[in-house]
Amino acid sequence: MSNKLPPSICLAGNLNLDLMISGIKQIPSWGEEQFGTQRRCVTAGQAGYMGIAAARLGTKVSILGLVGADSDGVSIQDDLKREKIDCSGIRSVEGQATGLTVAIIREDGERCFVSEIGASSLFDVDCILSQWDLVTRHRALAIVGIFNTPSMTIDGIQTCFDKARKQGIVTVFDSGWDTGGWQEQTRRDTIRLLSSVDLFLPNEDEACAITQVADVHLALDILAKACSGAVVIKMGSKGSIARVADKTIIVPARPVESANAVGAGDVYDAALVSALQFGSEFKSAMEFASDAAAYYVARLDDRFPSPSDITSNTQLLQKMQEMSL
Repeated sequence: MSNKLPPSICLAGNLNLDLMISGIKQIPSWGEEQFGTQRRCVTAGQAGYMGIAAARLGTKVSILGLVGADSDGVSIQDDLKREKIDCSGIRSVEGQATGLTVAIIREDGERCFVSEIGASSLFDVDCILSQWDLVTRHRALAIVGIFNTPSMTIDGIQTCFDKARKQGIVTVFDSGWDTGGWQEQTRRDTIRLLSSVDLFLPNEDEACAITQVADVHLALDILAKACSGAVVIKMGSKGSIARVADKTIIVPARPVESANAVGAGDVYDAALVSALQFGSEFKSAMEFASDAAAYYVARLDDRFPSPSDITSNTQLLQKMQEMSL
């Protein structure tokens, strides 16, 4: 994925605010109430988290997405602009609210979510194709969080990816979790789409649900056969496993006391793509991504790492510093 051009990625996907309540001992039953210890409200969505993480690591980022014509939509764009992210592809939709997710975070960092996707429900393939000139300014196109953008069809995604690949743009896909339960047609369509994907980034639950197998190694085999490029499966505290050009790569997780894992997979995605574009070998890029996710998970505030916060790969750090000059 490396060449002489600076790292860059165009992200297409969901944008929302995350209201996070942490320190919950257990989920309340209907009619009950539980108390957390802290709350935060942050710019989020898979496109938001991944975009901020990539920008902090020195990658040029543009985002395509929809927000409501409301104060929350303005807040999201202001946050992204502070990270020097190009927001010209984000549109405000009159009559729609900006999406909101309430994240309940257990004391050990595990989480669950309740969402109202708002304006993101209208995001579709035309939102990408109508701004294709923005896509072509980047080395990679990532489409993420598709079940939070239900107007975006698999066929539409494949159209975008096929067009991107013809123009030499790397295609990156992270579907997110299907709240509809991964019906057979959804699984078949997702596997079919992988023929147009250069880098597929599911987590373990998603990989096993798509393939209908319980063993992550077998799931990797199935997905790798369908994917035209590399498959990386994120396994949380168990690390990550990848298939790259018929080679299996296993990287353990970095030990960390989890404070908040919301968005950790998106940070991993951003760090992996950034490291590969900076010229890292694939295993080193996975190690870098693991370090970035660990840094993020261990913090409640100021969470997104800069290159200097991830010092395990000094050669990659030097490349990042040189290319950012």
